[in-house]
Amino acid sequence: MKPLTLTLSAFGPFAGDESIDFGVLGHNPLFLIKGPTGAGKSSLLDAICFALYGATTGAEREAAQMRCDHAVPERLTEIALRFSLDGKVYRVRRLPTQERPKARGDGVTTQQAEAQLWREHEAAASAEGELLARGVKEVNEQIRELIGLDVEQFRQVMVLPQGKFRELLMADSKERERIFGQLFQTRIYRRIEESLKEQAAGIRKAVDQHHERIRGLLAGADLASEEAIALEQAELTPQLAEAEQQRRQREGERQAAAKAREQGAALTERFQQLARSREQQQQLAARSSEAEGWQQRLQQGERATRLLPAYQRCQQLQQALAQHQQQRQQAAAELHGARIAFADAEQALQQAQQAYAGLDALKQQHHQLSGYRQLQQQLQPLLQAVDAAQRRAVVSQQALDQQQEKIAAQAHEQRQLELQLAELEQALEPLAEQQLQLHTLGQQCEQRRQLESLRQSYKTQHQGLKQAQAQRDAAQRAVADAERQRRELELAWHRGQAALLARELQPEQPCPVCGSAEHPHPAQPLPGQGLVNVEQVDVARASEQQARQQLQQAETELERAQRALDDNRQQGRTLVDAIGALAEQSLAEVEGELKALQACLAVQQQRQQQRQHQSTRLQQLRDQLQQLNDAVPALQAAARDDQEARIAAEADQRQLEQQLPEAYRRPEALEPALAGLANQISALEQQLAHSQAALGTARSALDKAEANAEALDRQRAQLEADSRNAEGAWQQQLDGSRFADRAAFEAARLEPAEQQQLEQQLTRFRSELDRVSGVVDALERELASADVPDLVALDAALATAEQGYRQADDSWRRLQQRGQQLQDVSAKLQLAHEQHRQLEAEYAIYGTLSEVANGQTGDKVSLQRFVLSVLLDDVLIQASQRLYRMSKGRYQLVRKVERAKGNKASGLELEVEDSYTGKSRPVATLSGGESFMAALSLALGLSDVVQAYAGGIKLDTLFIDEGFGSLDPESLELAIDTLIDLQASGRMIGIISHVAELKEMGWNRIDVESRRGVSRLRLHAL
Repeated sequence: MKPLTLTLSAFGPFAGDESIDFGVLGHNPLFLIKGPTGAGKSSLLDAICFALYGATTGAEREAAQMRCDHAVPERLTEIALRFSLDGKVYRVRRLPTQERPKARGDGVTTQQAEAQLWREHEAAASAEGELLARGVKEVNEQIRELIGLDVEQFRQVMVLPQGKFRELLMADSKERERIFGQLFQTRIYRRIEESLKEQAAGIRKAVDQHHERIRGLLAGADLASEEAIALEQAELTPQLAEAEQQRRQREGERQAAAKAREQGAALTERFQQLARSREQQQQLAARSSEAEGWQQRLQQGERATRLLPAYQRCQQLQQALAQHQQQRQQAAAELHGARIAFADAEQALQQAQQAYAGLDALKQQHHQLSGYRQLQQQLQPLLQAVDAAQRRAVVSQQALDQQQEKIAAQAHEQRQLELQLAELEQALEPLAEQQLQLHTLGQQCEQRRQLESLRQSYKTQHQGLKQAQAQRDAAQRAVADAERQRRELELAWHRGQAALLARELQPEQPCPVCGSAEHPHPAQPLPGQGLVNVEQVDVARASEQQARQQLQQAETELERAQRALDDNRQQGRTLVDAIGALAEQSLAEVEGELKALQACLAVQQQRQQQRQHQSTRLQQLRDQLQQLNDAVPALQAAARDDQEARIAAEADQRQLEQQLPEAYRRPEALEPALAGLANQISALEQQLAHSQAALGTARSALDKAEANAEALDRQRAQLEADSRNAEGAWQQQLDGSRFADRAAFEAARLEPAEQQQLEQQLTRFRSELDRVSGVVDALERELASADVPDLVALDAALATAEQGYRQADDSWRRLQQRGQQLQDVSAKLQLAHEQHRQLEAEYAIYGTLSEVANGQTGDKVSLQRFVLSVLLDDVLIQASQRLYRMSKGRYQLVRKVERAKGNKASGLELEVEDSYTGKSRPVATLSGGESFMAALSLALGLSDVVQAYAGGIKLDTLFIDEGFGSLDPESLELAIDTLIDLQASGRMIGIISHVAELKEMGWNRIDVESRRGVSRLRLHAL
């Protein structure tokens, strides 16, 4: 990747538009970027990195913070970079997230981040070229795919920030491991270490859980060991067989006792049933007289039933005669009413005929009022026209008056607005300066808040560091104690083995070790100590291993805490440099200043809005006042015309009112009068017709009533004769019966329901008596030879048998449950042992891999550190070639292979090999100039190796932001020769430096000129 042109606007210290054409500097130029401190030399590198990846080179500032504070609000921060890659030309353009003025109205809005990537070629459809990607995320992915580097790799191999590789040169193994791991992306090896460690720890945890489970199974079954299961099962088998036999015997005894008790209860129940049946038989016999009364009552009712038809015939005729009497009385009343109604109808007809005589006068009066209606119909439109004309005259005059009042009011309002606008213009003069101050102070206040948050978190992080150090120290002590205990146990075990062997020696028998038949001084255990077995030694070794793992975890936590504290310090220093004196003020004071300025600016914005509103209002008033004045002549003419029309309409109204009586000038008066007369005429005609019809109806009703009365008189004679005949026949039958009189007959009568009820009662009584007698006879025959059983003795025998069975059953169940429990425990233990064998097989793989990968064996080198050591060796080969040349054959960089003392991380320390002394020594012993040469060599070597491991990417550009001032003239010349060799290999090399010798070499250069915080660019090409 080689830059062609760089264009930036409102970026960093550059307030305007700046552009660099790198082609002017040559094909593969070696050029100098110079300028005063703080002018913005490093900002050029930030611009290139931001154009490609949307991030700055130092990763210390967000892209949104790169906007120039001196740029005008309307100018957007924008960076565009044209670059060549594999013979093709690309152009990328980016805008960071920023605030910009609103397109309409006052205030600002947020401009979201933008990014576009084009490929330029002659066949492009547009001048811009072929659009490859749009949007921040899409452009980032496309850039990474094209260049082959991510932003971190680009920073390390193409843009070398100031001081970065000096830190790498002096870093210890742990810090270099972190930097190299990030640069070479070896986190995958760290993840492998952690994954293996987690898997091994999980297997160990599963083993512990397995052991705990076995102990739980044995404890749950109240067993001391697994061997006790077989012993107890052997003892339990004959006991269980004997208990089963006893249980079956007791079960037979219980069933026999239960059967005897059941038979005794059934026989007792039969004796009790016989006693109850005899008692019931006696009760039914006592009710025989009552049943005879029911029989006699039924016989009386049957005799009364034979006389019932004659009796009912007589009763029906008497009822019919009574009903006829009521009908005759009702007919007489109807006849009397009909005669009265006929007389009233005759009188009403006479009155209607008299009223009908005045009908002609009413019709004449109605005709006269109908003539008034036509005049009244002419008057109503005329009245409406007069009223409308009056209203129009009033409205037109009011409109004229209101127009004149509006003109006067708006003229007064216009004078007041002109005075207020003059005052607002004077108050808004400092607005632009206040807005700039607010923007600057707002950024500084946000940075001060971040600084305050960092200061608050520093205390917590510092305390966490102390705790991590204490935990690391405790873990170190634990490792030392565990190691000492393990060594002591191993020594005691070896000595114990000799003592055990000595116990087996026999007189005159050769020793298996030395072969001597004499044993004058056989080995003995140490006084006060027992023999140590191999299990104790394994436990001590496992304890030591666990202590070392805890120490490694504590060291990792300490490293994380130290990194967090260092990051906090670095961020704090960056913020202090950014906000200057505000860092010494309290956050409340800074926020107070910001709020005061915001309040002041809010007032100014209100004034600005008020000015805009009042300006608009003033123009509206001027336009409206002109329109009002233009409308006055038309309003005056309309008022005159409306007044003349009102006068003419009022004259026509007076002329018509003279012909029409005042009482009938209104429709609500005339129409009711006409309707009233019409109603009177219609009522008289209807009343006469109604009276005539009513007289006819009354005459018909009278004739009908007289005929009905005559017919009822004829029916009454016939009913009286039939009633006398029926009464004689009934009396004749009663005299021939057994009843003394009518009262005796009526007393003997039975209703059908009552007769049916008596018959059912008599039948039920006889059936029940027969049934009970039969039961008594049967039970007496059945129980003639039986005795009443003794239920108390039978219950006692059953209870004794039940108790014996329960005892035998409980004994059998306890033995059976214990046997089942032992079988379950044995099956679970067998399954647990199978799982344990699987865990041991897994741990044999993952445990060993974890120990090797995490550096717990041999030289204590982890997998990631081993990979990084190989990469570091490659880097040092490249770096030493350049350092050897720049140091005139004296120095080479080598990796220290000796293991560090204690538990300190090792394997990545650097040493410098001094050919003058033939010895290697730490890089910290180098002088300032020698350190710079070593750091530069390491940087260039690392750049070569990184691009090689990045897939053979050809890097055409290198920017170095590093001071060369510590070099003597000869060393400076050698360093420059090294860079010239890089240039000859086809690279573009840019150097940022203040060294005067570099300025005097006559290179192409880019000058960064600064004046009052605003910078400009100027190219000088040879």
